[in-house]
Amino acid sequence: MPGLRHRTNALSVLVLVPARGGSKAVPGKNLRLVGGLSLTARAVLHGRLFLIDARLADGLVVVDTDDTVIADEGRRFGAEAPFLRPPELARDETPTIDSVLHCLDRLQAAGRTFETIVLLQPTSPLRTSADITACWRTFDPAQAPSVVAVTPIEHPLELAVGLDRDNVLSGESPTVRRRQEFTPSFRITGAAYVTTFNVLRNRRAFVVHGLTRGVVVPSERSLDIDTAADLEAADALLRGGPIPAGLAIGGRQLGGGARCYVIAEAGVNHNGDPSLAHRLVDVAADAGADAVKFQTFIPEQLAAPHAKQAAYQTENTGFEDSQLAMLRRLVLPRDVYPALKDHAEDRGIAFLSTPFDEASADFLESLGIAAFKISSGELTNLPFITHVARKGRPMLLSSGMGTMAEVAEAVLAVRHASDVPLALFHCVTNYPATPEQCNLGAMASMRSAFHVPVGWSDHTSGIDVSTAAVALGADVLEKHFTLDRGLAGPDHKASLEPKELSALLRSVRAVEAARGTGVKAPVAVENDLATKVRKSLHARWALAAGHTLAAEDVIALRPGDGLSPAALQRLLGRRLRAAVAAGAQLDERDFA
Repeated sequence: MPGLRHRTNALSVLVLVPARGGSKAVPGKNLRLVGGLSLTARAVLHGRLFLIDARLADGLVVVDTDDTVIADEGRRFGAEAPFLRPPELARDETPTIDSVLHCLDRLQAAGRTFETIVLLQPTSPLRTSADITACWRTFDPAQAPSVVAVTPIEHPLELAVGLDRDNVLSGESPTVRRRQEFTPSFRITGAAYVTTFNVLRNRRAFVVHGLTRGVVVPSERSLDIDTAADLEAADALLRGGPIPAGLAIGGRQLGGGARCYVIAEAGVNHNGDPSLAHRLVDVAADAGADAVKFQTFIPEQLAAPHAKQAAYQTENTGFEDSQLAMLRRLVLPRDVYPALKDHAEDRGIAFLSTPFDEASADFLESLGIAAFKISSGELTNLPFITHVARKGRPMLLSSGMGTMAEVAEAVLAVRHASDVPLALFHCVTNYPATPEQCNLGAMASMRSAFHVPVGWSDHTSGIDVSTAAVALGADVLEKHFTLDRGLAGPDHKASLEPKELSALLRSVRAVEAARGTGVKAPVAVENDLATKVRKSLHARWALAAGHTLAAEDVIALRPGDGLSPAALQRLLGRRLRAAVAAGAQLDERDFA
């Protein structure tokens, strides 16, 4: 933020997450999951992202709790939890300010002092790091030493009505006017409090009337978790939240509401043969993929001589060998890459390749590659992720074998290094993975946690799970393919053959078309059919003029171009103006 770096670097900032273990209304509340993350973990993640957004390299996130499990959860997501609250500060009636000052005193006794405190309640999971940053921008130690997030109250208290013990409305105040006439009202949320240590110590409050400034956070991000119903609402809102911004790769959009971006993963299925690699490019283009992807590595910088093959690699290659020996057989010569990239682009698809070492990433950068894919095996290789992120190109990060905490660390490593566009792959690293292992709902959890496009890197057999992932909203899909599953090599057996890859692309596009808008309404082709298959009201037998219509006089028959059966109740008891023949369709004009 321009103008903020110089002012804030002089401050020592503590982001404090108070999280008691007890809760009368919702047992274990601060460990309950919303959008795939516990309330505690989400608050810690928001705090860490805020420190990056605000360029506060000297900031620290601390979880203040009385519960060892909550403390461990905070630590898993990168916070400190150096001690536990004493029991007398862990009761429902304990004011938050008492526990906070106790925490600050203990930190100070350990030689750690903080001029500025940012308090994040875990019970406000819908806030974003940008909401916290907005409060931080308003904060000024001299002019605005106390800032709090507030949200509009849609219905002023003056409009409230009461219920008596029989649930009968007890009436409105005689002074009630139209809602639009009231002065806007706000309530304080737990989204963020920013204040100085001196204000806390001297005023013993985070909010001081006449001093504290409010920063408005939209009501849709201000739900406070008090009940189990609040948890369910927050989970639904997070999983169905706004569409994250997309990114561009090779002239095509990934995420942001665009169609699923399909990467045909050639990997090492070229077996080190350039001509085979070029044939794979054609197969990917013929199938309609958005990109074809290979793998780039220096064997000696990827595996040690003593590293053994994975079990699936031994099974698929037919012999046991070291990883290094296998990788040496699968290297594609560097001088092949420029022509391979040109070939892909001439065929109208992007050329991508996954680097496995820094030198390979540098080489791909020199080729002008459109984006970097980081494999699941590098998820915890934070120095490598940082090196790639600093190149300033879009990154696609795969999360196989990873926990949400490990994904968070990788995302934060990217964000520390750069503001490059980022997408995440959910992945199960098993060859082949079974449908029961796939847990496709994790895509929505990662999307809600990191607000980036999310997709599925598929290692299952066939195309069914890939199609299901697209139906669930995958922004990007990656699938291995080969010319022939009978070829020698570690990945051919778990790959699609050309006709299957084409079938996958057809299925993906069909599923996308089938998802539609979500608005329940007939499509145009149904309108004509509706008159053929729906029914309208007919006379069951001949009815005389002046007859009073009864239910037994009427039968619902096709076609449906007359009075709907839904109109029956309003016709009963009415008199006929003229006689109606048996089987005749009834008309509104038949009735007096």
